[in-house]
Amino acid sequence: MRRFVDTTSERLFLSPERPIFVNRVSESFELAEHTHEFVEINYVSEGNGYQHISGQTVPVEKGDLFYLPIGVSHVFRPASRTPSRSRLIVYNCLFNASFARMLGSSFPLRDEMTRFLLSPYPEQPWYHWKDREGRFQAMFETLHEEFARKQADYLLLMQAEVVRMLVLMRRRLLPVPCSEEPVRPDDPFEGALADVRGRAAEPLRVSELAASAGLSERQFRRRFRERTGMGFTEFVQKARIERSCELLRTTDGKVEAIARTVGYEDVKFFNRLFKGRTGLTPGQYRRKSREAGPSAEHSS
Repeated sequence: MRRFVDTTSERLFLSPERPIFVNRVSESFELAEHTHEFVEINYVSEGNGYQHISGQTVPVEKGDLFYLPIGVSHVFRPASRTPSRSRLIVYNCLFNASFARMLGSSFPLRDEMTRFLLSPYPEQPWYHWKDREGRFQAMFETLHEEFARKQADYLLLMQAEVVRMLVLMRRRLLPVPCSEEPVRPDDPFEGALADVRGRAAEPLRVSELAASAGLSERQFRRRFRERTGMGFTEFVQKARIERSCELLRTTDGKVEAIARTVGYEDVKFFNRLFKGRTGLTPGQYRRKSREAGPSAEHSS
């Protein structure tokens, strides 16, 4: 039997006034496999499960990134039907052909990028990457927050962030020029850097990370700054505050509990650090986020 796959209309999510849509969804078994009239970019933020794409089943976990062109069929599924045993949280960024053309009028897009955005499946394949460094996680958090709060010129900021995201995805599809040395996946420093990104809430010792990368502490700190543009302590603090912002927006946990979750036992120090980086106390940040109203949490 030929299976029936429904097509999701862009009118459910997109309009001339809202040419881009971003949500954060807890996936379940309720949504059927479907195609759509728009481009969709998925990012697995928490948990694990599967993404069924055009007859293929792809295991997914935190950090999995997907580019889905117009017309490809897909659906996410948690690893288990029992919510207490499994959860799968996914960011979705949707935009249509009109938004892609608008990007072309604002930014000089190459022909390859235009085809990447406008060609339907199967002419344009779908893609799957691993976000080992957490760069796309940060971009999706920014997009989600801007879409939820809808402050002045938020669409311009989202437009610029989407262009950045698309350029980084396209880079992964292009051959590395001979004059540039590709980053080796087995590079010990890259492994140590990924460890920092994934364990920022834990007590981390530079000496141990440097040793695991086969570097002296001085060499590790120098390469870390060259790679991230920040010192080690500043990077860890930034990652912890970004995580606390997400928890303040999406949970009702007490500030003290959130501080401990992201790695700070001293709540007063956490409050000072949070205000220094955001301009608001944790309580003020949560209130302003709630006043802005939750973004629509419909799975695409």
